[in-house]
This record gives sequence, C-alpha cells and structure tokens, in this order.
Amino acid sequence: YSNLGGEKRNETVANLHIACQKWGFFMIENHKIDIELTEKVKLLVNRHYEDNLKATFYKSETAQILENNGYIGDKDWESTFFIWRRLYSNINELTSLSKDLRKHPPMIQYTGTCVLKICIIGEKTHIKEAFSGRTGPTVGTKVAIYPQCPRPELIRGPREHTDAGLELELGNMDSSSSWPKEPSSARSHPYAGGIILLLQDDQVPGLEFFKDGKWVKIPPSKNNRIFVNIGDQVEILSNCVYKSAIHRIMAM
Repeated sequence: YSNLGGEKRNETVANLHIACQKWGFFMIENHKIDIELTEKVKLLVNRHYEDNLKATFYKSETAQILENNGYIGDKDWESTFFIWRRLYSNINELTSLSKDLRKHPPMIQYTGTCVLKICIIGEKTHIKEAFSGRTGPTVGTKVAIYPQCPRPELIRGPREHTDAGLELELGNMDSSSSWPKEPSSARSHPYAGGIILLLQDDQVPGLEFFKDGKWVKIPPSKNNRIFVNIGDQVEILSNCVYKSAIHRIMAM
C-alpha cells in the first residue's frame, strides 16, 4: 500500500489490477493503520459480543435447531450488526455500543475509501463517479462474530455468496468442517458491494474463496494485514473485468 505514493506506484497499481482481474481478492499491508488500533477494535468487538449478544444468540431459533441435530440450509451461523457512517449514520440507534467502539471504526474506514479511489478504480472516472456522486460513497461497517458451533457439519456461517457496496468488515473467523467442493448456488450479500475490507481474526481460519473450481482457504491475517475483496458493483461497473468472488466462512 505504501508503494502507491512512491516510485513503484505504476507497478503496484498494475499488480492490483491483476489481483482484481484474476482473483477478486487480495491482502494489503503497510496501510498506515496502527496495529494498536486494529487490535483494540478487535478487543472491543469481542467485548461487545460477550456483554450484549452472546446470550441472545445461543437462545435463537437457529441455535435451538442445531441442538436438536437439525440441518439448516437457509440461515447463517453468525452474530452481526451494522454501523453505517455515510451517507446515513445509525450510530445513535446502537445504544449498547461503548464510546470506544463508536470512535474507532471510522479511522479504519478511511483506508477503505483510499483503496476504492486509488488502488481499485485508478483512473476509471466512470466508476469513481458512480460511487462518489455528489456526496461521496456510502460507507459502513459490518461487525460479525462466528461463535463456537455445537454442530458445524449442519450449518455454515455465512453460506456461499458474493458481496453486493463499500464496507469494512470486522470478524472473528472460525475453522472449517466438511462441505461440498463446489457451491450449488451463490447469493448476493444484501449489505455489501463495491469493495470490502476485512479486518480478520489473526489466529483462527475459516474464510474460503472459490477459484478455478476449488475452495481456497484464506489463512488468518498476520502482521496487521487487511483482506480486500471485490463486490458486485465494481464487477458490473468494470464491465466484468474485475471479479466479485464467491466466498464463505465455515463454522466450527
């Protein structure tokens, strides 16, 4: 990421173009977001889940079905909430969020807009105009926890999908179980889309992308790397030059 401002800018942009064209997902490093900030955000997300969401999640209908050994093919094993920043903000509606958790995600979202403007769309002004318009792109944060699952062979979390905007996703990833090698169908995620930045767990795997007929396992993000994947909107606006990759997260 730091090479975008130096002598290697053209080479770096060319590599990013290849990653978006051939893969639809990649990792960035040296992005100028302090590791203390990203680690604190992860800590705050985990604390919020433990204090406000965990008990309700395990009492949910989905959890109860799994306890009775029921297969679930139409729901995801995940606990999520969304923080919208632009153009509409819902921060005041999330009354259980701590002051620290309200404060930190916007600092990371700044990198998302930079990647969108510089790394991905480059000089493609029609894509820039489509996202920015008169008031700038819509930006939000999906906070996702994938709790320990009592029957991981009976559910995924979330299922195979592509991402439909511009968002930062914060998530704790859980490890994999056994599922079909090819997706029978893929749905478009309703809350995401142009470009997605994932602040991934640094210890537990679980994220997989579908590439050339195989599921590619994405290792935990080490050394403060941020995972990026292309969404449906960029694929369409690039005339299908860039790829919105099918991906999933396996329950554990």
